[in-house]
Amino acid sequence: MRVIKRLIKLLVIFVLVFDLLIIVLANNDYYFTFLKKTGIIFPTLITIISLYLLAWIQKIKGYWIFAGSVVAFILLGKIFLTYFVTVFSYDYIKSPTGDITLVIEHRDATLGETHHFYNFYRNTAFPMVIKKLNKDTVSIVTRGTNDDNLEVLGVNNAEWIEGEGVIFYSKYAKTKVNINTVGYEGE
Repeated sequence: MRVIKRLIKLLVIFVLVFDLLIIVLANNDYYFTFLKKTGIIFPTLITIISLYLLAWIQKIKGYWIFAGSVVAFILLGKIFLTYFVTVFSYDYIKSPTGDITLVIEHRDATLGETHHFYNFYRNTAFPMVIKKLNKDTVSIVTRGTNDDNLEVLGVNNAEWIEGEGVIFYSKYAKTKVNINTVGYEGE
């Protein structure tokens, strides 16, 4: 039993350090690629499970666990609702030289007009870590079109500028994404 307690304590420490790493990276616009699609849902669930295990080995009273669970599920409910309402899709495009992979996060929302939302990321020197390139989400508004998000952005008419970035041309907008600096320019 002592070995199990020690393993659970090590697991909790590992999970909390991983959570701290996720927070520090996100504050600097870096993200793990394997967590980008789920956002903070997966790390939150792992954290809650590890805290339940810690409460179990520490023999914490049931009413404290119940109170903590109620608060956790209220917060998780809001996170899950936000996630399911704003589901993003991800597509990858490579530069003509193949040395840069641009990750395009996109979604749309329609209510009379269609708002297409985009975020851009590039790979870093660290495996499975990407850097967000735009500070604010890029938005393109269309009306009466059946074009998908990538066509609206102009992925098929992309012009790569060596060492600088990529310009997407479409009949809706011209969007320049800077690869080495944070920002974008749109028309």
